[in-house]
Order: sequence, then C-alpha cells, then structure tokens
Amino acid sequence: MKNVFKIIMWVFLGVMVIGFSFMLFLGKDLESATNIEVLPIDLSVFADGDYQGDYDHGRFSNTVVVTIKDREIVDIQFTKTVDFDWPAVREALKDAVIDRQNIDIDTITEATATSKAYLKSIEKALRP
Repeated sequence: MKNVFKIIMWVFLGVMVIGFSFMLFLGKDLESATNIEVLPIDLSVFADGDYQGDYDHGRFSNTVVVTIKDREIVDIQFTKTVDFDWPAVREALKDAVIDRQNIDIDTITEATATSKAYLKSIEKALRP
C-alpha cells in the first residue's frame, strides 16, 4: 500500500510539473504580443502583386502573403500560422481587413495577441 501511495504522489507531481510548464509556455510572449503597435498602411503605393510579410516573435511568429489588385487587398494567405492557431480568428481578420481595406480594425476578443501578430505581418507585407 505504501508503494502505491508513492507512485500516485510521483504521478501527481509529474502532472503538476508538466501543467505548470505548459502554463509558462502559454504565457510566454503574451504581454509583448498583446502590446504590438500596428501602424497604418497606404495601399495607393502598391502595384498589383503578392507581398510577403512576417512577424517573428516566439509562439506568435507567422508569415502572410497579401495579394493586391487595382490598389486593393483581394486576398491574404497565411503561409505560416502562429502556434496554437485559431482558424476562426484568421478568417475573421482576413475578412475584416479585406472588407475595410485597412489593418486598423478591432482585434478578435480573447485572441488579442494572435490578432495583433497576424495584423503586424500584414503591415510588414505592405510597408513600401
């Protein structure tokens, strides 16, 4: 009985260590990604074509390709997504940016850091 208790305690301790480590990983880079400043863009300076941008910041690193036609954003492809990607967040951002033709949009609730990381990549793609 004493050995069973020791095994249970070691398993419990192992689970706690793994859980704590996972929580630290999830929190890493969260505050700095949430505070990213996304600057305005000017579509009037772009010729038709595909423009690649990336944001390199830990688990929020990502790469996008923005397609411009007639000085309008017509498509955004996410060629590298953030860790723990939310497809619904990506699609909502893509739709909002294309609809507004700007990256000055509200972030997705409960996905602020992810939203800003994607918007920063779009901004970097559209910097002349």
